[in-house]
Amino acid sequence: MDNSPILKEIAVQLIGFGVVFLVLKKFAWNSMLGMIDKRRKAIEDEFALIELKKQELEGFEKEVKRRLENIEQEARERIQEASLIGQTLAKDIQEKARQDAEKLFQRTRAEIDQDIVKARLSMRNDIVEISSLITEKVLREKMDAKEHEKMVDKFIKELEKVG
Repeated sequence: MDNSPILKEIAVQLIGFGVVFLVLKKFAWNSMLGMIDKRRKAIEDEFALIELKKQELEGFEKEVKRRLENIEQEARERIQEASLIGQTLAKDIQEKARQDAEKLFQRTRAEIDQDIVKARLSMRNDIVEISSLITEKVLREKMDAKEHEKMVDKFIKELEKVG
């Protein structure tokens, strides 16, 4: 079999491929490589930008966490301050209530003392009146000296019990 036409065709195709390859290499290869390099550079720049944004986000996240911790600490401090203020107010209220109770106690004590003085005066007046009645009775009955002494002693003992 004659393979010569097939070999010729293969040779022509090889030559044509070589010519196209050389022409493309001469005119298009550098521009295609330049486009590929440009694309590669753009992709690298995008990745660098993504990495930079990622680092910025990590820094921002750290800042947010730090601020949250500060806010929590500040909230705790304010709660403690409010608690101290509340305790101080409670102590002030207790102290004022104690002072008011003390004033009320002193006022009540003074009123009781006045009532006691009034009662003693009233009792003295009653004693004087009773004494007058007894004297009058003694004089009416014309007691002898012994009976008069007994009555005076009895009266003195009663006064001692009352006073």
